[in-house]
Amino acid sequence: MVLALIAMGVVTFALVTIAAYFLFGERLNLSPKGTIHTYIQSPPIATVGEDTPLILTVRNDTHEYISIDEIRLPKSVLQSAAVVSILPGTLNHTDYEDETGYQIGFLMGPGDQREFEITLLPRQTDDIVGDLKVVAANGELQAVSGFRIIFEMPVAQAASELTVVPSPEPTFTPEIILPTPTESPTPVVIPYAAVVKITAKLKHSSYLRDAWSGSGSIVSPDGLILTNAHLVTPGQDFRPDAWIISITEDPALPPPDLYYAEPIVIDEDLDLAVLQIIKDIKQKPVDPTTLNLPYVPLGDSSQLKLGDPLIILGYPGIGGETITLTRGDVGGFTITGKLTEPAFIKTSAAISGGTSGGMAMDQYGRLVAVPTQLGYGQRSGELVDCRVIADTNGDGDVDQRDVCVPVGGFINALRPINLARPLIEQARRILEEQNNPYPYPEPSPQP
Repeated sequence: MVLALIAMGVVTFALVTIAAYFLFGERLNLSPKGTIHTYIQSPPIATVGEDTPLILTVRNDTHEYISIDEIRLPKSVLQSAAVVSILPGTLNHTDYEDETGYQIGFLMGPGDQREFEITLLPRQTDDIVGDLKVVAANGELQAVSGFRIIFEMPVAQAASELTVVPSPEPTFTPEIILPTPTESPTPVVIPYAAVVKITAKLKHSSYLRDAWSGSGSIVSPDGLILTNAHLVTPGQDFRPDAWIISITEDPALPPPDLYYAEPIVIDEDLDLAVLQIIKDIKQKPVDPTTLNLPYVPLGDSSQLKLGDPLIILGYPGIGGETITLTRGDVGGFTITGKLTEPAFIKTSAAISGGTSGGMAMDQYGRLVAVPTQLGYGQRSGELVDCRVIADTNGDGDVDQRDVCVPVGGFINALRPINLARPLIEQARRILEEQNNPYPYPEPSPQP
């Protein structure tokens, strides 16, 4: 009888254990089951001074959602090449003993497969052999792919270095001085597709009508937009009913209205704001992870020097309906008592009403400042050579309701991007608290 009871107890325990596994096993798992697999495609030969893409394929062979934490490159690669971009991902990195890890933060579901494009810029000749490592699930999963790339000089330059003209009279041994290899300049691509037109709408009866418009810059592929605060909310007790985002698809055509956005962070003292795209033009909510919008990398405004070239992009009222580009230089810096760094960057580039909130980029195509106001950056200062000469609001009259236009020698003010960085980070934290853990790009390093 006792043996029968013991046998029944063993059988009961086994059945309960099996049932608990099937009912709760997956929930009790604290570690992902399975692994990740990677495969890298790289060209066998790359040319110094030319962008070289590495295509990394990652497949999530676990049964859970995992985060791709880092992509690590051997430091031997970074001694001869610079990492220009990682998409999707960031250039924010951590140095290890023999590797440099670039933060990714991309979420992948069970069975998902994703390609990551790592763009290298070779700076000198070398034969690179190494392993590329992917770290996921808070370091619990890792995968390694080996690759080899030979960095070669351009054909024309290599040929010129190998050519030696002999002396007609060999009475002495000539000293042959080879030319010093120089980095080939990379043409700057104007990031006009990252510039948007922002139109504030007011509700009249049952219709939304245009109230005013300005410009902005997309700083994240998920639809994070940097602009001016006065464009978003012109007063503390006044707020438009909607903000329409028009995307620059073709610089020769007016930008189509494609999205609605909402402000995430507003700083009226700095006159800066950060918006997030939330709906398409048909009022249908959008999934930010599927937007994949073109964006501009952030630069470092503290590196700007007097006389550095600047390019301004935006939608000024006097520029018609298409995007407008103006050029100028860094004309100086304005310091205020509240800030330990320049509050404004002075520039000779033309800024008109509507360009506010747009893009001021450096010679490397990075966002370094936000066009903010006419004048030289002092609240008490008068505008310089700014007159009402055009119908900027489209009401058919040229009067005091129109925006003044710079007509002669003038200095305009830009907000340095380094003052906007805390606002962008604050917007990211707010979105994360709203259960929107989307990856955002970090600023590109200086060349």
